[in-house]
Amino acid sequence: MTDHLEEQEMEAEALSAIFDTAFEIRTDDQPFVWAVKLVPVDCGGDEEEEEAANHVMVTLVVKVPLNYPEECLPEIDLEIIKGLSEDNKNELLAVANAEAESNQGMPAIFAVCEAVRAWLADNNVKGLDDASMHAQMMRKAKEAERKEAQAKQQFEAQKKKEEM
Repeated sequence: MTDHLEEQEMEAEALSAIFDTAFEIRTDDQPFVWAVKLVPVDCGGDEEEEEAANHVMVTLVVKVPLNYPEECLPEIDLEIIKGLSEDNKNELLAVANAEAESNQGMPAIFAVCEAVRAWLADNNVKGLDDASMHAQMMRKAKEAERKEAQAKQQFEAQKKKEEM
């Protein structure tokens, strides 16, 4: 049997080294609660530049169960800092939880952070928190356009492969 506490402390130390001031330990006693501020574009700590470059921001909040990582998944929540609606939050939570599940049995928080940051980067546009029907229609049209372009790109790549 492994020492869960030691493994959790090592993961916290690694996250602290990677995320620096964006990483926060909210509770020092088990079960630990950790928080990581995530933005799509890292501006090296320049808050003005970060505010201008990033239209969406969240804090990933993780409650670390006593027997994590080997026997269970972390409990994940998100605090919206900027630019996201509740629907976006739920979609992003699904991404985060899916990533945690795919890393079950091993330290997963960094992988979850990267999956969240990738989603934020793909959705770093103004107005995601605008819940009006027009804004929703525009976002859906843009998403359909992006998927169509991606499908076309995959088709072209497959076509080139077949020609070889």
